[in-house]
Amino acid sequence: MLLASAVPVHAGANAGPAGFDQFVAAEMAARKIPGLSIGYSKDGKIWARGYGYADLENKTPATALSSYRMASVTKPMTAAAVLRLAEQGKLDLDAEIQSYVPYFPRKASAVTVRQLLGHLGGIDAYRNSAVEQHFKQHMDTRQSIDVFSQFDLIAAPGARYRYTSYGYNLLGAAIEGAGGANYGDHMQRAVWGPLGMVDTRLDDPLALIPRRVRGYQLQDGQLRHAEFIDISSRFAAGGTRATVLDMLRFGDGVSQGKLLSPASMTAMFEPMTTTGGDFTGYGMGWETGVTPGRFGIAHDGIQPETSTYLFCFPSRKLTIAVAANLQRVETRLLVQRLFEQLTGEAWHRRAYVADASLQPANVLAQAVFDEGRSWFERNGGAMKADAGELAASLAFVNAWSARPDTASLQAARHPKGGLHLARLGSAMAAALKANGVRLEDYSNRGALSFFADYLALPKAQRMAPALEAAIGALQGDWRSSSAGALRQRDVGSAAGVAALELEMKLRYAGKRAYPDHVAELKLGAMRMLASGADAGALAAAQLAGAWYAADAQALALHGAVAVAVGQRDIGLRQLRTAQALDPVSGASAEALNRFAYELSGAGQPLHGVKVLQGATMLYPDDANLYDSLGELSAAQGQGAQAQQAYRKALELRPDYPNAAVARAYMARQVQ
Repeated sequence: MLLASAVPVHAGANAGPAGFDQFVAAEMAARKIPGLSIGYSKDGKIWARGYGYADLENKTPATALSSYRMASVTKPMTAAAVLRLAEQGKLDLDAEIQSYVPYFPRKASAVTVRQLLGHLGGIDAYRNSAVEQHFKQHMDTRQSIDVFSQFDLIAAPGARYRYTSYGYNLLGAAIEGAGGANYGDHMQRAVWGPLGMVDTRLDDPLALIPRRVRGYQLQDGQLRHAEFIDISSRFAAGGTRATVLDMLRFGDGVSQGKLLSPASMTAMFEPMTTTGGDFTGYGMGWETGVTPGRFGIAHDGIQPETSTYLFCFPSRKLTIAVAANLQRVETRLLVQRLFEQLTGEAWHRRAYVADASLQPANVLAQAVFDEGRSWFERNGGAMKADAGELAASLAFVNAWSARPDTASLQAARHPKGGLHLARLGSAMAAALKANGVRLEDYSNRGALSFFADYLALPKAQRMAPALEAAIGALQGDWRSSSAGALRQRDVGSAAGVAALELEMKLRYAGKRAYPDHVAELKLGAMRMLASGADAGALAAAQLAGAWYAADAQALALHGAVAVAVGQRDIGLRQLRTAQALDPVSGASAEALNRFAYELSGAGQPLHGVKVLQGATMLYPDDANLYDSLGELSAAQGQGAQAQQAYRKALELRPDYPNAAVARAYMARQVQ
């Protein structure tokens, strides 16, 4: 599988980061990825490489110039075009969409361009996925809009975040209305051309597209050609095709100010806010807050034939792009590893604290660090605040440390909760930097060190004595247990898990704070499940559950893997414990549903079915879980089980989003 082809965009660029090829090879083998391309741009240097095959049948290598479907990575391109039109005075972001798309029916409330950019317009997503995600015919703009034009709004505009490709199709139609040209021509003139994106275009099944990759899917663990879908119906939301080099050019062009004004860039990168005062985690065309404690923007894309991800770190002048020709692949993992090897910074290094009396201090330190350093990096300094506002944020932190609760801490991340975490954390970051500290170092040193170093400053704001004492008590153990440079551990094998367990016993035993390896263990467990190494996957999950017994995510991992490999009673017990610790953790209905589909996408659909069966025991009133169980069971030819699951979903909620598909399946079985 590891057939690599590098593009030396600059002299010496044909050598990738040390050890990265081996990581890619292991991921591709475990997840059965036929081919992928990945690259980065940093401080003017560009590196890109292809791995595996763009076409398995003809053994055509994937390269940096292979042409992949972009899927939803199209959305930030569309957003950039909209903002350029606004800068030129040709489009008003606060005008209702009918100003530019007069044929779109008016709804109960006016929907603006700005709201659509942030998925706040009340426009629904797919209602009948069996039809709307499987169009075979080519569509023009008007036909694409007609697919959903009669849908009612699902919420008052601005009130609810609802990710929807249909909203971005409306923006594509608005580009045509305001720009005076069809979407593809306008994008070429306004975005792709100016940024040198020479291989980006609208996808067309009939066109001769140079270096077009062939797309694949996994069925019963075996690679098959992807279903043919004409994606013209998703034109401005997910209808483009490009190379990773063009992805890098786009990311650099937007994040480094080559296309938009500073004001437009600020609007694009800031998370939007609901009318209720909650951040949505999405700006104008970009996911925001994509990595804790840093300023990053990103967008992924998943579609028949493809999986893509584009990450930008504007203040670091770093862009990373990846594209694979297998649908439903977790490409984020490749981006994370490449980021770590390029920067020497851990993607997310957390401390684990088992002592219940000291846990609130650790949770608070992590939250203040994540929000504060991210704000500082995004805005180039601390949040503007007078003495009274800063005192209020300090008072919140002191009060919370004495009486912690999840809801108020979560609210404090948002405008409705006063932005206390970002305000205090960014002020702490500013003070540390003024004293010569390199803020990037805390990616490896952690939030506890961030707090302890700040409290050691001569002019630090004093905090509650109990909070300062707790930070001091944890910092010594954390410093010794986390000492050393960032290391990339391979826990994708039973031997790797055993080596990590031995290291943990030697370094962490008796410590009150030590590094959290749950994310690494989940990655390893998923890799082993995908390759059929169930015993190794269970060992990884058990290690997480044993060493992080007060962490809901660790217990949920142990529980979900145990259920998947047939240890249902043990697994459900762990999942219930995780559920009690944190209802929205990895033991939530949504998380278990997602885990089941990850297993199915990794070639283990029967494991996914087992997870869903266990999930329905935890959440017997969740129609979506039964619907998913019906879908995966039907795909495995388990007709009776699929019918039973679909019937239960319809009993619970006759009008749930996929109800039409369930009824159609049951009708076919009767015939």
